[in-house]
Amino acid sequence: MERSTAILVALIAYLLGLLALGVVAQRRTRDSSDFYLGGRTLGPWVAALAANASSSSAWSLVGTSGFAYQHGLVALWLLPGCVGGFVLNWWLVAPRLRAQTGAAITLTEFFAGPTGAPGHKPIAVFASLLTIASLATYVAAQMQAAGSAFTHAFDADLRAGILIGAGVTIAYTLLGGYLAASITDTLQGLLMVVVALVVPIGAVAHLGGIAAATDAIAAIDVPGYQSVFAGREGVAGFAFAFGLVGIGLGYPGQPHAVNKFMGMAPDASMTVARTVGISWAVLLYGGMLVLGWTGRAAWQLPAGGHEDVLYEASTRLFSPLVDGVILASVLAAIMSTVDSQLLVCASSVTHDLGLRPTTERGMLRLARGTVLAIGAAATGTALALPKNVFDNVLFAWAALGSAFGPLLLVRLLVGRVRPGFALGAMGVGGLGAIGGFYAPIVGKGFDDRVLSWLAALAVAWLGTRGSRSVLR
Repeated sequence: MERSTAILVALIAYLLGLLALGVVAQRRTRDSSDFYLGGRTLGPWVAALAANASSSSAWSLVGTSGFAYQHGLVALWLLPGCVGGFVLNWWLVAPRLRAQTGAAITLTEFFAGPTGAPGHKPIAVFASLLTIASLATYVAAQMQAAGSAFTHAFDADLRAGILIGAGVTIAYTLLGGYLAASITDTLQGLLMVVVALVVPIGAVAHLGGIAAATDAIAAIDVPGYQSVFAGREGVAGFAFAFGLVGIGLGYPGQPHAVNKFMGMAPDASMTVARTVGISWAVLLYGGMLVLGWTGRAAWQLPAGGHEDVLYEASTRLFSPLVDGVILASVLAAIMSTVDSQLLVCASSVTHDLGLRPTTERGMLRLARGTVLAIGAAATGTALALPKNVFDNVLFAWAALGSAFGPLLLVRLLVGRVRPGFALGAMGVGGLGAIGGFYAPIVGKGFDDRVLSWLAALAVAWLGTRGSRSVLR
């Protein structure tokens, strides 16, 4: 069987499986609450894998390994940053958000309160617009990664790959909504972590074992590659490293991930979900770092091709059929994030902004129409944006993380935040992250992911009116 044919067989089988799950979930999607939150029926394994897969996009596979390939040992800071973000979510956010969500369907509604509550409209409008703008960039970056995956497999035009990946993801999200996204994200999360184990192990074996691989990495003669500060000194080195660790601060602010906590069944074991979620994160990010370093020691990629190291390893180390499965894992990472993000964007338009038809059937039609429209808009953006999955994702990640994360933590751990301060925290965090990304003062990565987050935390804390802490 030719390589392209074997890859195509693996991909078609995988994508048909996703569509079948979408059809099954459609039968259990009866109203808009089911479409957006799945009836709050997720068990611990589904919630853990779906939440993790939703927050671990193609960036986690191609971006993390590509960063390690390009920059060297400084990528070590990604491990405490990313795994620390999962710890923050599963220990502090998940149990409290599930308990305190009440009737709220979206994270924005949790912040703004029901219609008519003091400050509801400005909070809902600002949060919704920021969510849509940020996630449109995020979704576009995922679709670019899909284009690269198809280019790797079939030497196809990047635009064709973007259109194919977008089409399949939008299709099964339209069918089953939140439940379809959660079920497929569980499958995709399992596939991602298997690949994160198998491919790095293959790369280490290719170099002759652990000792030989360690020596080969140590022999890489690139300026700053062997430095945990990437050759930077003083404040610049600290800011760069802390900016990578600061990625973890953004996890509580990702609405497409934390809404999985809101959808957990009341009796689902948080201990099981927490154990599964954190173990998965360690295996995934640790594996991708090892792959990046061993890939640099084993193969020389063309300039600007660092994010293709996973594809290079897959092609060189495995049979075409396994290569197809690995390619499917990249698409899994993309789809598991995009489906949840499309639903969050749709809920922002149809639920948070109050565009609600009078019937549940009309609400479902509007929700599905919004998913289709936003998916099409993001596809167009993906075709126009310069391709850089790592930077495009982190831009949106920082804006959402700084706008919503500090406010959510203060709300859950301390108490209600006065509406004006809640809006101020979102503005300082979200707009500060955007400003820090385009015009950093201390350093890009530090300003947009750390300083803006701390400033938003301070504003939210000031708005609590001395509420008693519930952190016990």
